[in-house]
Amino acid sequence: MTDSKLDNKLAGALSMVVERYNGDNQFVSVENADKLVFDELERMGYLKNLSYDLSGNATMIPSYKAVSYFPEENSAAIAAHRKNKEFETFGETYTQIKGIGNGGAGNVYEVAASDGKHYALKLLSAEAARNSSKLKRFLQEARYELEGKCSAIVKAVDLGSIGSGSEKRPFYVMPLMDDSLDGLMKRTGEFPVGALAEMVLTLMDELRPFYRDGNYHRDIKPQNLLYDASSNRLLLSDLGIAHIEEDYPGATVETVASDRLANFQYAAPEQRVKGGSCDQRTDIYAFGLILNELFTGVVPQGANYKRIADVDRGYAYLDRVIERMIAQSPDDRYPSIEAVLMDIDALSDKVAAEAAARRALENVASDEVTVIRIVGKRWEKGSLLFEMSGALQGRWLDVFKSYGQTSICYDGFYLDPKRFSYSGSILTVLKVGRDENRVKQAVEYVSQAVDWANGEYERMVKRERQRGYEEALAMRRAELDRAEKDAEFGRAINDMLANA
Repeated sequence: MTDSKLDNKLAGALSMVVERYNGDNQFVSVENADKLVFDELERMGYLKNLSYDLSGNATMIPSYKAVSYFPEENSAAIAAHRKNKEFETFGETYTQIKGIGNGGAGNVYEVAASDGKHYALKLLSAEAARNSSKLKRFLQEARYELEGKCSAIVKAVDLGSIGSGSEKRPFYVMPLMDDSLDGLMKRTGEFPVGALAEMVLTLMDELRPFYRDGNYHRDIKPQNLLYDASSNRLLLSDLGIAHIEEDYPGATVETVASDRLANFQYAAPEQRVKGGSCDQRTDIYAFGLILNELFTGVVPQGANYKRIADVDRGYAYLDRVIERMIAQSPDDRYPSIEAVLMDIDALSDKVAAEAAARRALENVASDEVTVIRIVGKRWEKGSLLFEMSGALQGRWLDVFKSYGQTSICYDGFYLDPKRFSYSGSILTVLKVGRDENRVKQAVEYVSQAVDWANGEYERMVKRERQRGYEEALAMRRAELDRAEKDAEFGRAINDMLANA
């Protein structure tokens, strides 16, 4: 690692690090560091695989790897410490392997758990931890991902913090992904464009519950769409500036227009102006840019952008959808992800339409159906009471009551849903008395009846959802067909009038 042209400024920066490094502290702190200097050192290879945190006016360098500079030899070297940095949570210790990326709010590391399994760990930067709003945003992101409410978003598996007092910094742990959409797009030949587009459309489809709850991401870009090779799918990550409707104690933060992006390449027009208002349509804009870029290789800019029809006629039908997705005004865009996907299904050619419709129906049918569970049982004054997870009413109760009765029906004791008593979330089997056999029979019967009713109810709801989607899709296809015919007729009439 030698370079005869290493100037005095770079040498000075390295010397500052060495002066403050004693091998015991968790970090080496270099005050008034020049970020440009450290960027240059990294570019030249002197900081290769070295994680450092540029927060405020200090450069924090983990002590397990420190930079040493030898003026007499005019060279620099990386010196490794005996112990890698560790992150402890209540039940696990994670050892840092290497840095994965540095961001405005923090750093991401590859870490290993005690069982040797590797994960990704996101640590809030020291500067961001001192900012109340950024700290709350990070905690909100961690808690939402820890709950795993949307299967299309990377799920956190652990949460902890390092430091203490004013220097306390939270982190969360998540599965280590294999790549990002940005990386897949650069692996020419490995992933056909059509396959990547299908992954993006599937991700959009799976994000419907996220958007349906009133959330939106505000930083959709290929780097934040992570690839899981085991399931061959994309997952959304980095909710750092997302708007989350969920209210978390101590981590509730209001989304404001001043929450800015570090990269504007995929930002919607409303994100580029002061006071612009964002919502789900902001993410739709970014997804439109990405879909177009997959085929054309460029991010659309302005009205005269390169279209998919120019490079791939098989997917030309997407141009019409993308044009509306990336409209300058949010009011001219699709109102929801569902509307985008429905038009794609309606406009695609026969083969693609069948595949898209099949995917859509599978996802519509896979939406969670609320079912009822037994959460408690008790005997009271000769009756057996079952506490259920929800109110016993409506169509679920109708299905439950259709479950067949048994042959046991004497002394007023009936195992027949039509003869049970229902009040709120309590189901009561009457006349059980003090007979243990009756208690066992009632518990077994009600458990079987509940499981059967849940299965029948779920199948019924999914069939209805599929029928509803098919009807809506047919109506949308008819609307688009009429609009296209009207446009063709209008063009023909106007051409005739122009030549009359």
